[in-house]
Amino acid sequence: MKNTSSLDKIGLLLIITSSVLLGIWATMNTIALRNILLAIGGLLAIAYWWNEFAKNKAVPAAAPIAKPAPLKNTMLTWIAIALIGIMFLWVVAHYIFFSQNPDQQWGELRSTWLRAFVAVLIGSATGLALNRDSRFTPILWLGLFMSFVFLIGQYIPKALLKHSMFAVDWFGDYIYWAKFHGVLAGTLLIAGLLGLLVDRFYFNNNHEGNIYKKTTLDSNSDGKRTSPSFRLSYFLMAYAVLGICIAAYSFVFVFDAKAGLGMLIILIGFWVFLGALALMAKVVFGKNKRISLASLSRILLIVTVVGIPLFWVSANHIKNNPGWESLFEDVRIGVQIDKYKHWTDPALGFPVRADGKGVAGNTYERASLASAGLRVITLEPIGSGALRSFRDQINKYVPGYKSHPYTHSAWIDLGLTFGLPGLLLLPAALLLILVNAFRDTSLRNRGMIISLALAFLILYSVGEYGFQHSIEILFYIAGLLCGLSLVRHPIANDQYLQKPD
Repeated sequence: MKNTSSLDKIGLLLIITSSVLLGIWATMNTIALRNILLAIGGLLAIAYWWNEFAKNKAVPAAAPIAKPAPLKNTMLTWIAIALIGIMFLWVVAHYIFFSQNPDQQWGELRSTWLRAFVAVLIGSATGLALNRDSRFTPILWLGLFMSFVFLIGQYIPKALLKHSMFAVDWFGDYIYWAKFHGVLAGTLLIAGLLGLLVDRFYFNNNHEGNIYKKTTLDSNSDGKRTSPSFRLSYFLMAYAVLGICIAAYSFVFVFDAKAGLGMLIILIGFWVFLGALALMAKVVFGKNKRISLASLSRILLIVTVVGIPLFWVSANHIKNNPGWESLFEDVRIGVQIDKYKHWTDPALGFPVRADGKGVAGNTYERASLASAGLRVITLEPIGSGALRSFRDQINKYVPGYKSHPYTHSAWIDLGLTFGLPGLLLLPAALLLILVNAFRDTSLRNRGMIISLALAFLILYSVGEYGFQHSIEILFYIAGLLCGLSLVRHPIANDQYLQKPD
């Protein structure tokens, strides 16, 4: 703290508040604490933005080193911010002009949507604070990390009692009630920590002023790397890898979550693939053959270190959950909602494949309900205005529907609630942020931006997150990504930001 400006002391408080929020947002019986943290975080965010604009305005343009990096980026970032703002305007306009259930919609405006607005404010200010001082980035994921440590503490006695590594209890006493809450929190933790690793060991290695950059040999250590920066690198690696492993273990042995394991494979596979491509490019096009051979050995090390535990986790999940074998066939059957009517009533059971075996229930439901939801959106492009309205809407076209009030896809559920704008605005904003992060090499937290944007685009396509705190988390992440994307070349201004008051 002694080398931190007053602006970033507020930023540190914001990051700590966000860390606690993320740690308890999807857990049971925490609504009162969430409201308190949102109120505190909202006030801190307003103060942070106020000070940010005041600092930018007050510092003369003739002092470029002392002036904070201006809030400017490519047009893609500003379009994404505009789309998020339009979504909130549409929510209010829908209530005023198109409401079909005004009492329920007003209640949701005063609760879920108000908290989502505050979440965007907190997320954007937190993202900007992380941009201004990258030392605090690991703190953001500490709350989620500790919540999964607590989850494992709950899991161990259950596993010992069952004499099995599998202690699945979807609606029991775990801190995350229902597996989709745990999958959301675990995916968020994995994406954040993967981004932290990528930013530390790849994107930001050669950035001027970066506190995590590669360190030289300490002159007082007899040739050994013992400088604080080098030790910090090992600590961050251990912290990130442990957090990812705990979340991955939970997906298989605590939640038995196919979606969670799928997200794990996608995220890790994505970064391993990009890393392998980059290192192979060095091998093929590099002028220094010694460096190229070192790069090739690094590829093999990455594939080995990541591949072995990922294979073990995947094998255990597939052994306990054989639905993966018929995934594509079950999806093909699921989208034929006119031929197979089983999705309308759980009492009808599930369809049977050509081999005489029944489809995997969760895969079939996701495919069929998503197809039915998209059909309703084409028939009601304005939406109903109320969250979790699928059952009421589908009954207009399929009388006697008795299944879920949601479609297992948050994007489709938002489309059912707010029509085509609800279906398109938020995914488009995340996609623009993702494209911008690929294009803009000057962003300090590119890895984290890419990981989080990719994770939420996919997870909210296949998860039942279109209600309550899941929407609040979605808008927080959208705000966070915008804040992380707002400043270009921020590292040149570290000297100003780390001066004591």
